[in-house]
Amino acid sequence: VIGVDPYGSVLAEPGDLNVTNTTYYEVEGIGTDFLPTVLDRSLVDKWIKTNDKDSLNMARALIRKEGLLCGGSSGAAVWAACQAAINLVENQRCVVILADSVRNYMTKFLEDSWMIERNFIESDSVEKEKVWWWKEKVNCLSLKPPFSIMPTMTCQAAIEIMNTETYDQLPVVDEAGSIKGMVTLGNIMGKMVSGKITPKSPVTHAIYDKFKKVSLHTSLGELSKILNYEYFALVVQSQCLYSDTNKSTKKEIIFGIVTRLDLLNFITNSSETLLLQQ
Repeated sequence: VIGVDPYGSVLAEPGDLNVTNTTYYEVEGIGTDFLPTVLDRSLVDKWIKTNDKDSLNMARALIRKEGLLCGGSSGAAVWAACQAAINLVENQRCVVILADSVRNYMTKFLEDSWMIERNFIESDSVEKEKVWWWKEKVNCLSLKPPFSIMPTMTCQAAIEIMNTETYDQLPVVDEAGSIKGMVTLGNIMGKMVSGKITPKSPVTHAIYDKFKKVSLHTSLGELSKILNYEYFALVVQSQCLYSDTNKSTKKEIIFGIVTRLDLLNFITNSSETLLLQQ
């Protein structure tokens, strides 16, 4: 019996398998952040961890090639089965349980744009040629260094900083430099109006952790797809840190925050320059 568990869940054994930087996954119906009392893990011979990209692409392949209208968790199960099948002997059968259907995911992983936004598939080459700026990179944009705040800061102090610096959102970074999430005026307002927080509440009570990340090398085409649905994206860079024991760890550093206005300013200003040159 092979158990399938997404990265970000804690069901797999041994516990070392669950060590990951992933805190959120798109595949639904499998995995939890706690151990259910009805779960008997002794019945599982081996656990295989899965990720969103492999799982959802497998689900799309099952729909396209096999006509199986399955969901993301079924894709995870089949992908894991393919990994486990490597160790099968001749004439040994592999039975895979497909536990969900595609009914609830019609606007999610079936949509190419949804997959592209999350870097699960590459942008179509024809689509990239639509407009002149499609292949340009995020590093072409004029981005200001963002103001970061600590998790212990109050919502009132965060609002004052956003008012002073004319930002609608601020990254929350702990003392170790790790990105904990974002606070936005909209999120603070929603929670404060509903009585869930007060002006003195720490920003961690109003944190927004489902924001999108891009790098300086992300194309503006991919960025535009993200900004169709999101008001902003966090621009990050990866940095390798070496400890005294020569062990390296990757850490994300905030480079800036890109908004719809930043992209539109680049397109309009650059278009004017191109017209003048012509």
